[in-house]
Amino acid sequence: MKLARLMIGLSFLACGPLPVVTQDVSFLVPLEQSRAFLSASTVLPRAQFDRLHALTIVDEPDALYGALSVVAVRLDACFREGVKPGPCQPQVRLVLQPVFDEAGTLTTRDAAVHLFFSTSEAQLLTLVKSMSTLRSERRLSPPDELAAPHPGFADAAFMTSLRTTLLPFLEARALVRITSMSVHASNLAWIFAGADLTNGQARDLHIPTLDALHEHHVTSTGREAALEVTIDPSSPMEPALTPVLAPGGLTRATPSELAAAATSVQRLEDPASHNPGTVDCAACHVAALAQRALAKQGVAVSGSPAASSAYDDTRNLRAFGYFFSVPAISPRVQRETALVREDFARRLEK
Repeated sequence: MKLARLMIGLSFLACGPLPVVTQDVSFLVPLEQSRAFLSASTVLPRAQFDRLHALTIVDEPDALYGALSVVAVRLDACFREGVKPGPCQPQVRLVLQPVFDEAGTLTTRDAAVHLFFSTSEAQLLTLVKSMSTLRSERRLSPPDELAAPHPGFADAAFMTSLRTTLLPFLEARALVRITSMSVHASNLAWIFAGADLTNGQARDLHIPTLDALHEHHVTSTGREAALEVTIDPSSPMEPALTPVLAPGGLTRATPSELAAAATSVQRLEDPASHNPGTVDCAACHVAALAQRALAKQGVAVSGSPAASSAYDDTRNLRAFGYFFSVPAISPRVQRETALVREDFARRLEK
């Protein structure tokens, strides 16, 4: 495997780097391939899974772990967090959701686990080159936008090669953070939590801005009829959003309050304004549905791609994955991916 990776690297030296496209650095896995692509048993030790909040209250732990599959992959050569970010942290990130076959139809539970694997810049650049080479060898031309599952998965050989390329980066010793979003109350309430790992030992993650709390709770009950979101405790970083999210708040809001809420969403969706160390999980995850709801009131959020129709359902807190069986890719993820792609292109030109 190491020899194969070396040969891929040498081919780039001989031919020059191929251009990096969006889906070389972030991609969604089609649900029908997710369980065969990467399962939890391959990337998430059972002991770490058992530390998490129960992802649902309707499934047994063994069934959840067996169904938990990688539905999205993200690469980042320079992850930073906090008000005063430290040095770059090259990472490979995986999004896992429980994928079940229900009456012949694949669907997910509205829960997720995110895995963060540490690597080096050199290794990560090799991985991106390998992704680009694999795409070129299979003559794939994915859309230059992040809006749908990667089309390469229609080719079984592509999926197998991609899995082989990624696996060396997904060893248990490289796992440095796990975050989870569990669902309960008939898909109307969620808990965000996480842990940092050092040599396999987990330490509960403090939710940023929440005075060292380890959990963040959200309810959203409006479905497609209304915006009725409660964040507990409320987010202190973007207080202008809270009254608009509250039941009836969107329709009661004055023009100036709507404009202030839109500005809050704009900051939440802007990687230059907020990173995972400056804002709590819940506020970031409600940004897309808030953007969609504001748009229906004629209030635009500048500087961001439009949130897709997947966010018409205000229960959709999904940032990158599936809302049951519908792809959900938030404007925040799209903006981050665009910056990451540009960053990789610069690094590969050096």
